[in-house]
Amino acid sequence: MAGCARVVQCAEAVPTLLQVLFSSVAQFADGALANQLALAILDRSDSLYQVPGYEARVHSVLSSQFLALCEQHPALVVELARELLEFAGSASSTRSGGVMLTSVVWAIGEYLSVSWDRRCTVEQINKFFEALEALLFEVTQSRPSTALPKCPPQVITALMTTLTKLASRSQDLIPRVSLFLSKMRTLAQSPAMSSVPCEDMGAVRVRTTELLNLLKMPSVAQFVLTPSTEVSEPRYHRDTNTALPLALRTVSRLVEKEAGLPPG
Repeated sequence: MAGCARVVQCAEAVPTLLQVLFSSVAQFADGALANQLALAILDRSDSLYQVPGYEARVHSVLSSQFLALCEQHPALVVELARELLEFAGSASSTRSGGVMLTSVVWAIGEYLSVSWDRRCTVEQINKFFEALEALLFEVTQSRPSTALPKCPPQVITALMTTLTKLASRSQDLIPRVSLFLSKMRTLAQSPAMSSVPCEDMGAVRVRTTELLNLLKMPSVAQFVLTPSTEVSEPRYHRDTNTALPLALRTVSRLVEKEAGLPPG
């Protein structure tokens, strides 16, 4: 039935209708409705009909709308902690280029903080850290599996960045993430890359070096990775002069210059 004309027409219409639906609902959605919508996104993203190109288009819409919901209601990350952990722990979450997984991981790193929700605890941060650390190991260092889709660089860099963000909020985790990032940098520089399901490790190597340099200064890492609302609003992720990549590059250059190291 995937090639049936009516099915194909529906598959072409659904992404646009979803976009209109979420854009309309977002104008009046309260916390309870946002919670239901986010749960529906997580649940349905893994059960889409296999029409060529359909899954990728729907995931593109769902991922952007999930981020929009989290931006409007940051408490969703704490309230849906169990569901987010289940989603991130699923190997199928890397399907369709890992677009949904990247959005979920980014939301965790951005909003799992006491500065956004006073209910956030160190135990929650540690639990998410362990789950994402295991996922990152699975997609980069475990043996290739036919059940595990190829993992694009943006998923790996998102996971590394979120792990570093969580470690900056629970600083007992800093030695642990530093060790893991050091292994990742060695892996990214290794000529034997056949076991890593990723086509381009250049971005991974650069981000790993930046994060390692940042972790050498925990107080600066916390400021850069978990800025206060006064710093993050309204332009932190939209203005190229204050965005996270620029902050990472600046700190990295300062550390390398102080240590007399060649640029990473």
